[in-house]
Amino acid sequence: MIRRSVYVAAMFFSSAMMRARSAAEPSMKPGDWPHHPIFVQAGDNMNALGIKRGSPVPLGVPFEVESDLFKGSVLLRFRNAKSDDPAKHADYFDGRKRLMQTVIQGRFKRPVNMGDVYVGSLFAKPLAGAPPKTMTKIMDAVIRRIAPGLVLDLSSNLPKVIAILAGTAQTMSIDEPGKEPDITSKDIEENVGHILGQKLSTRH
Repeated sequence: MIRRSVYVAAMFFSSAMMRARSAAEPSMKPGDWPHHPIFVQAGDNMNALGIKRGSPVPLGVPFEVESDLFKGSVLLRFRNAKSDDPAKHADYFDGRKRLMQTVIQGRFKRPVNMGDVYVGSLFAKPLAGAPPKTMTKIMDAVIRRIAPGLVLDLSSNLPKVIAILAGTAQTMSIDEPGKEPDITSKDIEENVGHILGQKLSTRH
């Protein structure tokens, strides 16, 4: 069974993974969702600045976020959802097989260990067609060996997919304030060698 409407319950960015909680269900009916079939809102420990709590965040254009740990901007794109910037949406996905894009740009308010920073999605309801719990436990054990730091919980009443940010990012760019790249660009160039060393950089 596949639901026609997908509810992404919460987006969070936290160094306290286990304290992150799911946001409330949308007050809007699926037919009224502005980006149907997807509804995305900020999690309980994340404020989407200028957006009413429980309201959907924009898709395809950056919006500002702030928590006790982090302040910055987020850009979300989903191939099969309506975008608030149709032209750049089409340009980004044209000729690519990818289904979504998440870009996070900003600064931490205090020093943190990169291995303690997680990013992910929490869902307020059980997933339709979710695998049995026994199968999920086997999948989780295998995935933890392949991708340490990834938590894949698909069969609980509050499913979640959480991973260490540094281990899941396809591209990272560490920049001085005022020299950050435009996160709406089709491609963002990697820039980490000057901080993390060339051995950890794919750009030489």
